[in-house]
Amino acid sequence: MSISILALVLGFISVQQVGGEVDDIETVKVKEGGFLNLHPGLHDLNGDVQILWTFESSRQTQSTRVAQMHQGKIYTHYDKRLTGRVQLARETGILTISDIRTNESGLYKAVIIVNKKVTVQKYEVEVYAPVTVPAISSADTVHTSTGTSQGPHARNSATHPQTNQIYPNQQDSVGSCAEAEVLVRLVLSGLVGIATVVFLVDHIRCCTARRGAQSSV
Repeated sequence: MSISILALVLGFISVQQVGGEVDDIETVKVKEGGFLNLHPGLHDLNGDVQILWTFESSRQTQSTRVAQMHQGKIYTHYDKRLTGRVQLARETGILTISDIRTNESGLYKAVIIVNKKVTVQKYEVEVYAPVTVPAISSADTVHTSTGTSQGPHARNSATHPQTNQIYPNQQDSVGSCAEAEVLVRLVLSGLVGIATVVFLVDHIRCCTARRGAQSSV
């Protein structure tokens, strides 16, 4: 069967039922920039197999060929917008489109002819844009986390980060006072010791002088 006849079969199937079966449409969602993988719906592709994948968006009135396998050969040159991004697996008939874009959302259809038996597989593909996360600076992160966990006091601390530099820590003040007190005590102890020695020396001199005076009399 030639390619033109296969296209004619595709147009006929779009408005008719094949083999008495209603064509179900599966919905597929994929993130923009990712890979779109569509299975033809058949697992046994032995024998004389022909596959035609087409695409139709909501803004198009006519379907566009995406890829085709005919007489064992693969064709993916139909749409220039998909150049280098379309692959059709010969063994499975799976259609893969890389770097998928939002404007490529729409109806994808596969017409498979295996030993003169026609099967149709349809997919409604929705390509959604990735969700962007707003950038948060490090300063905003500290302010938000501290204020949320500790209340207004923490927010005031985050707003005035220089408070600890202006007012010394209470523990540092206590340590400084203790050191000053020890130093004062040492100085006073030294002065008391010196005064005691002077008093004793003067007392000894007086006693010696009195004894000398009594001896001379």
